[in-house]
Amino acid sequence: MNILLGPPGTGKTETSIRTVEKFLSQGVPPDRIGYFAFTRRANTEAKHRAMERFTLSSQDLPYFRTLHSLAYSCMGITRSQIMTRKHYETASEWLKIGSFFARESDHGPFKDVGYGDKYLELINIARITRTPLRQIYNASRVRYKADWRVLEYVDRGLKHYKKTYGLYDYADMLINFVETDLAPRLEVVIIDEAQDLSAIQWEMVSLLAQKAKHVFIAGDDDQAIYRWAGADIDRFLGLEGKVEVLSQSYRIPAKHHTMSQKLIERVLHRYPKTFNPRDEEGYVQWHRHSEAVEMDEGNWLLLSRTTRGANQLEEEVRQRGILYRYDASRSSDSKVLQAVVLWEKLRNGQKLHLEDVKRVYQQMILHKQVGYGYKSMTGAEEESFFSLEDLQKDHGLLTTSPWDLALGKISDRDKRYIGSCLRKGEVLTADPRITISTIHRAKGAQADNVLLLTDTTGRSNSQWRFSETEKEDEARVFYVGLTRSKHSLHLVHPMFSGGYNVPR
Repeated sequence: MNILLGPPGTGKTETSIRTVEKFLSQGVPPDRIGYFAFTRRANTEAKHRAMERFTLSSQDLPYFRTLHSLAYSCMGITRSQIMTRKHYETASEWLKIGSFFARESDHGPFKDVGYGDKYLELINIARITRTPLRQIYNASRVRYKADWRVLEYVDRGLKHYKKTYGLYDYADMLINFVETDLAPRLEVVIIDEAQDLSAIQWEMVSLLAQKAKHVFIAGDDDQAIYRWAGADIDRFLGLEGKVEVLSQSYRIPAKHHTMSQKLIERVLHRYPKTFNPRDEEGYVQWHRHSEAVEMDEGNWLLLSRTTRGANQLEEEVRQRGILYRYDASRSSDSKVLQAVVLWEKLRNGQKLHLEDVKRVYQQMILHKQVGYGYKSMTGAEEESFFSLEDLQKDHGLLTTSPWDLALGKISDRDKRYIGSCLRKGEVLTADPRITISTIHRAKGAQADNVLLLTDTTGRSNSQWRFSETEKEDEARVFYVGLTRSKHSLHLVHPMFSGGYNVPR
């Protein structure tokens, strides 16, 4: 087994693609090479690099997937068999409990089954970590304030509901893959972002590795920030094999590197590793308020530890009249803005990924701008890209008008905001130069300029200060935040309590 440790900006994905290139040049067929990334974004990036570099199609690389996607494809099930929000709502009624997604419920002893949902989260963590549910409950009941009777009832009821209707959730797919050994026989297996894998995903990797001739595990334990979601960091730290550390960062300037290394030294349980910053001093400045940071030029990544902080940044950017992208935001404002930018890209001749087409269609009016039955793009392949002409011909598109006419669900308020952005010189056909995100969602991202809020107020888990493990995890989170910038880093620290102690 080959272990590749890639500190921030050292080109871990590029090194993995060169590994693919090496085996292709040796005559290994592309469909015998597996590249499995933790997130769809990381997987898509790697797949596109390989397609462009080696002149391959998406169909030539059937095993460039996330592990969830691999399990799904190997099971041979349909999308209609995957649990959706609608299925969970139906299950709520079926179990005679309050809605999984409602803030309030009035259903007797089960009224706590609500928004989020904490019970679903605990059940999922128990399954992906291969840990008894009672053990997960005992370890988390203070944080989640869950009732064991309710948790046990929901767990039993959901199993029965899914079995009755032939449905699967994402954990079911992974467990089924392992228990029925659906792993394909590949010559080369590359696992990226391995520090974020859960116990059940590591079992999948083990099955793949047993059948492969060459195995490469790539990751960085210093960027392991998903333990709370079930990631088995200890499994990554315990790997044995030939270890290679990428020693040169092509992103991080010297000042940023010094700060980040002081921070990560708070973590005792890690691979000892050193790497060098790039040949630039960089710029670091502290602020009391984000309003003091000028963002009129250049590309920016605005980061917060909490969703609440990210929402505040979104409101501030809108007030400034700047176009932005809010990564993984659930707000209607960001969805509208994203759809506008995507639509104008489409009209400008660019192709859109399937998921982006869906985002555009959601802002269109049925029968007037998109045909009935096309909004969900049912039947389209997951990794497909579409031109304007493709959508007109085969996928129900009924308009080619500019955004303010084609996207009929946009409010007058949003139209006024976008209009003000255009008057200030913002361009719709280019990616917004400002991206807003939580630190967790930004892992793998970078920008010339980064604004990082150190405020931790509003964290769902306020007990991290009292746990040594969670202190280390928190250090890893802010380490990721500090290492996203290529030139300037602006840290916004609250005047009073609630800010994380980032080393100066």
